[in-house]
Amino acid sequence: MVSGVGVVIVSAGKGKRLKKDKASLRLSGKPLFCKSLNTFKGIKEIKEIVLVLRKSNFTLAKKHISSKGGFALGGKAKNISLVEGGAKRTDSVSKGLSALSKNIEHVLIHDAARPFVTKKTILDMLRELKKHPAVICGLRCPDTLKLVKKGVVRKTLNREDIYLIQTPQGFKKRVIVEAYKKLRKKKFTDDAQTLELLGKRVKVIPGDLLNFKITYPEDLKLAKVICDERL
Repeated sequence: MVSGVGVVIVSAGKGKRLKKDKASLRLSGKPLFCKSLNTFKGIKEIKEIVLVLRKSNFTLAKKHISSKGGFALGGKAKNISLVEGGAKRTDSVSKGLSALSKNIEHVLIHDAARPFVTKKTILDMLRELKKHPAVICGLRCPDTLKLVKKGVVRKTLNREDIYLIQTPQGFKKRVIVEAYKKLRKKKFTDDAQTLELLGKRVKVIPGDLLNFKITYPEDLKLAKVICDERL
């Protein structure tokens, strides 16, 4: 298991498809970001957590963090810092990476909109980070995939090697920081793609079906049902 791990939790998006600021959403009476944050804080290898938010949500976040910089969520306190997000997700991640201490060797990057990340997934990722510069989690696609243009099917794709990728995504910190610097003008859809573009290997481990991303109002309804069933 790797040690000296930092986590960047990104929660600075505007939630355009949800039509709500995701950081202001609540599950079990707490802000959405508290769910995943509470999971990460229970793992001893994780020494720091950077929560990236819009500046307008700092006051909200501080209500759930103790005055000593630890978590006001129960359990042991950890070093946590709040960082203002950027215009795009990539800007927010870059700012979060910059806020980590120099002694952090590995980093997990996670979207707060995935509240049900499990301790098992995180620990599996940390184990694999001993052997790989980058580790991500994902699910094999269970459905038939078709390429559609203008509402018409063009062809059916081979789904055998297709994965639906989730977060967290884990990296050696120096590797992901270097990738962000080299590719700061490029467009990419997830953090691991930066390493792909640089020709580096990315290990994939099994994800979790419940580790879905809250993107649409229906996702939020499902998340609330899950929370109610777990009470």
